[in-house]
Amino acid sequence: MTKLVKDVVNSELVFVEGNSVFTDSLKVAEVFQKGHDKVLRDIRNLKCSVDFRQANYGESSYKNKQGRVMPSFIMTFDGFAMLAMGYTGEKAMQFKEMYIAEFNRTRHVLESNKVTLLSKEQKEIQNAVCRVIHTHYPLLRDGARRKYFSRIYSDLKNRYGVNSYRDIRRHDFKEALEFIRNWDSSKLESRPN
Repeated sequence: MTKLVKDVVNSELVFVEGNSVFTDSLKVAEVFQKGHDKVLRDIRNLKCSVDFRQANYGESSYKNKQGRVMPSFIMTFDGFAMLAMGYTGEKAMQFKEMYIAEFNRTRHVLESNKVTLLSKEQKEIQNAVCRVIHTHYPLLRDGARRKYFSRIYSDLKNRYGVNSYRDIRRHDFKEALEFIRNWDSSKLESRPN
């Protein structure tokens, strides 16, 4: 891998705004080693539909080294893909692959942060709770055991800031299982029945 490619891999190719992933014309110019004016020209000359242009390219600006406000574009993954399709050569292919990988990695991180547990993961949480209660308190009657179930689910909800254990985010799943395995019920045990 060349030094330039390593530098690009270690730089920020994309950025997140809200729950969406973008790049900009300045970064594309830097990575593809093109003049920014050429990238602006390429974007303006794309033969895409008005709807596609409006959905995937946003006019923006930046201050250059002299402090002048200059035009730029912010673009979605689809906008980047449309633009980059026109760039050819071996280096262009390497950079396209890196951009695509970075867009996908960032999108995956965003999606995993907002996606809640799958039904099989919810079932694993339920089974883990049952195991902990039945293993640590095998002699409890059903009525008393309900207090422990209620408490552990309440502690889970508080720990992850959710209304139900079903709303725990997927990226917290393994941590939630560990929390259940190490759950401390001493506060409940010290209460008079």
